[in-house]
Amino acid sequence: MKFRVAVVAIAVLLLALRIWYFERLGGWRWLMLLNAAVQLAVIVAGLVAIRRRPDSRVGLILLAWGLFVVLNGPGTAESGALLVIEGCLQPWYWALLAHAMLTYPDGRTRHRRERVFLTVAYLWPVWWLTAWLFAEPGWMVVCPADGCPANPFLISPQRELLKHWFDANDVLAIGLGVWFLTLVVLRRRGMAPPERRSAAPALWAIGVLSAAYLMQATLSLIEPPDGTLWAVLWWTRRLATLLVPVGLLIALVNMKLARADVAALLLRLRDADIPQLQSGLATLLRDPSLRIVSDAAGDGTDLGDGYVLRHHSSARTEDPELFDAAVAAARMTIDNARLHRQVLAQLAEVSASRERLVQAADAERRRVERDLHDGAQQQLIGLGMALETARLEVPDEHPAAAMLDDASGQLRHSIDELRALARGLRPAMLTERGLPTALAELRRRARVPATLEVVGVPRLAADVETAAYFVVSEALQNAARHAQGAAVSIQVTFADGVLLVEVRDDGPGGADVHRGSGLRGLSDRVAVVGGVLTVRSPSGGGTTVSARFEGVPCVS
Repeated sequence: MKFRVAVVAIAVLLLALRIWYFERLGGWRWLMLLNAAVQLAVIVAGLVAIRRRPDSRVGLILLAWGLFVVLNGPGTAESGALLVIEGCLQPWYWALLAHAMLTYPDGRTRHRRERVFLTVAYLWPVWWLTAWLFAEPGWMVVCPADGCPANPFLISPQRELLKHWFDANDVLAIGLGVWFLTLVVLRRRGMAPPERRSAAPALWAIGVLSAAYLMQATLSLIEPPDGTLWAVLWWTRRLATLLVPVGLLIALVNMKLARADVAALLLRLRDADIPQLQSGLATLLRDPSLRIVSDAAGDGTDLGDGYVLRHHSSARTEDPELFDAAVAAARMTIDNARLHRQVLAQLAEVSASRERLVQAADAERRRVERDLHDGAQQQLIGLGMALETARLEVPDEHPAAAMLDDASGQLRHSIDELRALARGLRPAMLTERGLPTALAELRRRARVPATLEVVGVPRLAADVETAAYFVVSEALQNAARHAQGAAVSIQVTFADGVLLVEVRDDGPGGADVHRGSGLRGLSDRVAVVGGVLTVRSPSGGGTTVSARFEGVPCVS
């Protein structure tokens, strides 16, 4: 911030001196305003470049160029030495312009031919010094009304020699101009399409400026600088000089706007696949040749997870901050996709594990049911038959008769409880006759008053029927334990592959699916078959247990 303020302050001071000098000349206000506009545009472009590209030298080159705009006059009215120095350094105005164009956007030359040209351009003031050795100040610059100070470096005034010097200087200027245009064309050919589009305004302006400058230098060799064509070329050159920094400023602003697109890219591509990510990066970096390939050992920028970004080299050099931000966004997208796949795989493993646990529990339940039916129940029935036979052998008045009758009653009660336990494990009626009939029997045996409404429920997959049955069974048991005297309503509907089960009581409420193993295990059982269990139990508002199964196939 302090650096920018200092630069602006120096520029304003020099501009004030420039205005003062032009006022002394008189009649030069249009040129003064034009130079001020060029200076402002160049300095603004330089400051923006330094801020957006601190690693690039282009900003410093533009600032130096902007300061040289105002060095064509300030101080010359008072010092002859400064007059000569300023006159000799005037070619640096063009050298800095060429330096900015040949090194855009990173401020570095790419070929030896460019470095040779810039060396020659920066040594051009030595050639101008030879003219000042034989020239009066008024022959080289426009002097104020009271005249220019004396030239302290003058050896001997030689007007004829100076005329030949100007002719040679025009030839040198034409050669340097053609050389420069050739380098600009070669550099443009070496640019990637995005870099070429970014620099297009400045390239067009420099082309117009160079053409006008070459025509002006050529005309000065043929005839004296006068006439309408000369004036047109002179103003064209001045206006094109203004458009060059404006074009560079437009390119820098476009980079800033492109950088703002990174956030939009993150939002747009957070769930994107690789082709979509590649298309988004190619658009953001303006590089149609950009590709994302699955080759961890290949050349390019590593994006992680085995992917490599292959791109034109200028995609990185044109705007490194934009490139780094785009690569970071791409890596984040790829990392998110990888984490998403891992989470899905873990969820699938958890679901499979939970399904295996439920299936193992069902298998164990069926084994216990079979063992109870074929083992303990049959033994108890055999024992009951033995007691009945023994009772027939004992007279009614015998004391043992009452004991045998009591034992037979307790045995029948035990058999009934054992059958109820076996039905709770996997009711045979559910397997044989389906969910509606099994729920009707469950309601009949419930210890709380309940109503049952079943609508359109056919035979369904066994695991879905079992899960729905246990939803109702567990809800009735909870109502019997915690809501004595409450009324219970059971509603089961099936339509369009969706089975809805809802059990509602008007008890005290306060049930929590996370407390106790009954509802928690029931939630796992429902989730295994793709259902969702919901428990709503506000305190004092009753309890509603509902399960929703989607995509349920009909068996019959």
